[in-house]
Amino acid sequence: MERQNSPTRSVERALDILECFMDKDVMILLEIAEKTGLSSSTALRILQALAEHDFIVKNTQDKTYRLGNKILWLAERMSRESHEELRKTAYMYMLAMNEKYNEDVRLFVPDGHSKLCIESIESRRELRQVVLVGTRHDLIRGAAGKIMIAYMNDSDRRRLIEDESLFKMYDSVKEAGYAISNGEREQGLFGIAVPVTDAEGRLVAAVSLSGPSVRFSSDDLKERINAMTEMGKKISAAWQRRNQEVQEMGA
Repeated sequence: MERQNSPTRSVERALDILECFMDKDVMILLEIAEKTGLSSSTALRILQALAEHDFIVKNTQDKTYRLGNKILWLAERMSRESHEELRKTAYMYMLAMNEKYNEDVRLFVPDGHSKLCIESIESRRELRQVVLVGTRHDLIRGAAGKIMIAYMNDSDRRRLIEDESLFKMYDSVKEAGYAISNGEREQGLFGIAVPVTDAEGRLVAAVSLSGPSVRFSSDDLKERINAMTEMGKKISAAWQRRNQEVQEMGA
């Protein structure tokens, strides 16, 4: 039996309905009612109210519901704020790497089955690749994508990769702490990427050093990999310290 109506309970019911979409993108009224334990009439009334404020969208043809643009806007805003803090944390380390090698240094975060560039410091050389902040690329090709796939669990990997024999390669990338790409995304382009992780070892971002393959000779490749690996650790430590400070301030 549903609990007595109250303003607080109405808010709780609305939140229960919104949380249903954490597991499934599109649902019908009966599914929502079953998941929340609400009657169909109560669930419908709340869905209508949420739809009026663009938190929920109803497909009138198949009678399904999905999250509305207001939710997506709020999520995007929160994501931008989170990315801004990460960008600020990583920037001075990225700048130092750019000045050391005069190659492109970029910071990517996972974005579904894509990687999103949230910071880019370009080489001052004439021959370089331009990747704008806000650009998205698929994960399958490129060093940063390899890092992100390496930190996925097997079920998430299967959504991207049919050949499970490749999983060992990604496991090796995670164990090594870096990934390289030579002409995978674009012919003649070389990239080295390393992870940025939180205190629990979960992936936060990938930072890459890239440029024309002719400038990544075997003579100094190991040095660049070591420098990038060290930078990834420093950014991770700085990010973890920042989050610890935030938690302590909120305690």
